[in-house]
Amino acid sequence: MPAFHLSNLDVKQLRVFASIVEHEGLSSAASALGMDLTAVSRALSSLETRLGIRLCQRGRSGFALTSQGKEIYRQTQRLIQEFDEFETSARIISQTVKGRLRLGLIDNTLPNPQARVVQALQKVATTYPDMFVELSVMSPATIEIALRERHLDVAITAQPNYLSPLSYLPAFSEQQRVYIARDNPDRESIEASFAAPDGNGKPIPFIARRYKMPSFNRLERAYPLVPVATVDSVETITTLIAAHFGVGVLPTHYAELMRSFDLVEIVVPRTPLMLTFYIAYRADMAEEPTIKVFRDFLLKSEADDGRSHRSPGRPR
Repeated sequence: MPAFHLSNLDVKQLRVFASIVEHEGLSSAASALGMDLTAVSRALSSLETRLGIRLCQRGRSGFALTSQGKEIYRQTQRLIQEFDEFETSARIISQTVKGRLRLGLIDNTLPNPQARVVQALQKVATTYPDMFVELSVMSPATIEIALRERHLDVAITAQPNYLSPLSYLPAFSEQQRVYIARDNPDRESIEASFAAPDGNGKPIPFIARRYKMPSFNRLERAYPLVPVATVDSVETITTLIAAHFGVGVLPTHYAELMRSFDLVEIVVPRTPLMLTFYIAYRADMAEEPTIKVFRDFLLKSEADDGRSHRSPGRPR
């Protein structure tokens, strides 16, 4: 058999194959990779032709790897890991960081005064002036998948699913409170329901978030909240509160910015709800210089940051 030499196309197709295996099918892999299903199918077929073997069974009976496909997948995992480790090590050794930093944030991270994301990005820009930054706002449901699939380098999320092989570190917190429109015609009865002992008041129309947090779940169990809408962002929650659909939970700092909507807080014994935000990145990227600078600044206290400004030194 002639020698097999890997090309860039081979590596790309192997990455697609790995994603197909990890997502247990072509359609799910196409969605995760942001590719057309036809392109994913073509990449798999081309790889099978190139290798001269059948990698998987697909069709009405479902997806399943062949025995040869299982071995190729195992070797593909090793290859991809080695490629990624080499790329990271080469940048660390050279200490000349160029290229890009891909940062993902969930909705409404930047206005939080505790976040210090802007300052962390300033530190990256000062330390590595040739760095090109891509900043994306994504839903909690997709941001960690994008990080795992290497579409992002680092992310900030408040709903960690603790996916492998990601690392998570608590970075900052956020206060959330219950709000209603000041001129909501049902405001008096809604406030009375919250004040009723043992949560036995009348049903309260509630604008729920599509993603759940443990503290939000406890609030919903404690009071007769009846979802009248499901939304993905604090902007849409604010809009529906102002439109008299019901009550909603908003970050305190965001509600203050939305003063033109004339929202008022409903004082609830179980609030404020505290939400923890996490910085997440792939474990094998922990020593990537730009990620390290961004992470270390974000995790420092403001007092530590002040001391570092008074005593400047070389970045570690």
